Amino acid sequence: MASSSSSQKQNRELNAFSGIEPAGKRRMVSESSRLFDVFINHRGPDVKQTLATELYESLGQKGIQAFLDSQEKELGNSFPSTIETAIRYAKVHIAIFSKRYAESPWCLAELLLMLETKAKIIPVFYELEPWELRRIEKGIYADAFKKYEEKGRYLEKLNEWKEALQTLSFIAGVEFHSFKDYKIIVAAVEEEVKRKKCLHVAKYPVGLNDLVQDFERRCLDELVQDFENQCGLEKRKDKPNIVGIFGMGGVGKTTLTKELFNRKRSDYSRSCFLFDVREASVRSELPLLQRQLLKDLFDHKDPSLSFRNKEEGKSGLNDHLQRSHSLNFLIVVDDIDHVEQLDALLIMDILNKSNNSLIIVTTRDIGVVINAGITVGYPLKGMDRNHGWELFCWHAFDQPLPHSGYEGLIDQFVDVCRGLPLSLQVLGRLVRGRPHEYWELTLIKTREMLPRDVKQSLRISFDALEDEEKQVFMDIACFFCGQKRTYGRENIGGIRMER
Repeated sequence: MASSSSSQKQNRELNAFSGIEPAGKRRMVSESSRLFDVFINHRGPDVKQTLATELYESLGQKGIQAFLDSQEKELGNSFPSTIETAIRYAKVHIAIFSKRYAESPWCLAELLLMLETKAKIIPVFYELEPWELRRIEKGIYADAFKKYEEKGRYLEKLNEWKEALQTLSFIAGVEFHSFKDYKIIVAAVEEEVKRKKCLHVAKYPVGLNDLVQDFERRCLDELVQDFENQCGLEKRKDKPNIVGIFGMGGVGKTTLTKELFNRKRSDYSRSCFLFDVREASVRSELPLLQRQLLKDLFDHKDPSLSFRNKEEGKSGLNDHLQRSHSLNFLIVVDDIDHVEQLDALLIMDILNKSNNSLIIVTTRDIGVVINAGITVGYPLKGMDRNHGWELFCWHAFDQPLPHSGYEGLIDQFVDVCRGLPLSLQVLGRLVRGRPHEYWELTLIKTREMLPRDVKQSLRISFDALEDEEKQVFMDIACFFCGQKRTYGRENIGGIRMER
């Protein structure tokens, strides 16, 4: 089910092209379509065979996928829908303002969508000055808008188009006069694309799209009453700007947040993904994460910058935060186990300074979410049986369905894994290409002893417990294993996870 805010946003995007393209040609934007790094907005007859094509080819040589309409028409796809998808997911937009640009309603409609996505826009002023976009009534585009009015065309959109042009006139751009200016454009695009390079999510993203939609519905669209009721929290009316994702190790918290980060980062001025915060804290490496925040959020480029301790890092972050203006951030703080880690990264200070930001925190402990004052949480549980089956098959067979004769064994493996993606991946790879007898032997061993990768992941949760909590855990575990109570306490220093 599509989320309400996503639907509203998509409706706004669809309205940008309504009345421009032929009736009956609309098709909803498909997220499975090919994605692009850059969208080149331009009027074809003016610059298609010159600047636009040169930019397209040069960016391609650098491994940057640019969208240029003459190159990207796909058989079987509605072309307006392809344009919308390219604009919606591009990391950078190039708007080439030529003398007759405003004569194209398509160019103006694209411009509106580009501004809505909040991705970086690089204005290129081709044979005109930026002030021409500010003085619509007397400037170079005055005749085009006058003709729209005289013919009664696009009247409901003219003011929006004029405002969009005026907005772009105040954004630092490139006045194109020579080849030197052309290289400036390519360099600026390359830097921005590198900064917003997508994270690798998963080799086989089984069920991930459904999971993202469920997360958005429950956490980003104000449908958060269940969590509030569980935690006794006061009902909120505003859109949440910090969300906690919690669940056991190996359940897929980092995978989900990487996908969310890739999809949403273009909606924010700056973005930062902080991996393995708990581990960094154990190694006294929080200053390195503070430096990463400073670089990603405030574009700090001094390679020699370093903090001797986390307090010095907090001071440096705070100095830049106080000087920032009207920025909105997307930040993922992955795998924390203590509220102090959020404090060291000034997460709440960032939210207070920029309430249009979104921060996602992942942890194994719901208590950390509640103690941090995070009022919206998402409990991540194991995969359902169908998705578990498919994920196991991908890793075991490189396809979503099993080879004949293995169905019963897969059922048993899925039962043993109980929906834990990490277990499904590890065991699928373990039996891949092996004979039937090896599968049966592995299944027997797995029931008695967890694979090493899974065991190490789960042990992190045990090591994070206080000594008294460890003793309680071992008492309960040994009770179910039939061991004496003293067995667990004698082995706390080296927990045995075979049973």
